[in-house]
Amino acid sequence: MKGSTALIVAGVVALIAGIIALAFPLPASLAVAIFVGWAFVVSGALGLWAAFSDGTLPNRGWFGLLSLLNLVLGVWMLARPLEGMISLTIVVGALFLISGVSRLYLAATEYRGSRMMWTMVLSALISLGLGLYILFRLPQASAVALGVLLAVELIVVGTALLMAGMAMRRIGRP
Repeated sequence: MKGSTALIVAGVVALIAGIIALAFPLPASLAVAIFVGWAFVVSGALGLWAAFSDGTLPNRGWFGLLSLLNLVLGVWMLARPLEGMISLTIVVGALFLISGVSRLYLAATEYRGSRMMWTMVLSALISLGLGLYILFRLPQASAVALGVLLAVELIVVGTALLMAGMAMRRIGRP
């Protein structure tokens, strides 16, 4: 398969997955929680293996403890995916708030007086609004927030891949 074809196929698959996630945000949100749970389990298990198999690893006690916490968190998320979904939604809401506050600070300090200032203020207000909406609408927001964010990401990535593949074909780089 040529590079441009692979990009186009990957873009179409991501677009379709994004549309499905947007149509069914609760299953998509659960899928995100389960995926993150497995990521914690795998990283925790590998971290514990590294901590116990390598006697030269610096701070291996702390490394082992953090790995054990990752493993326990992952098992908890897999055993209780709805609660894991709510926990992840709280983290996402908090990250939106932190991101918004950070961009307001940058707008007031680094970008003051420039054209970029108002772009930063607008993006900060959007992030703050999303963060507040998510956090004040718990647990209802957790049913859709992660799935919608996943859908938007898949649609954006799918569009970018599709456009890149089509651009490669236009300039004669199959």
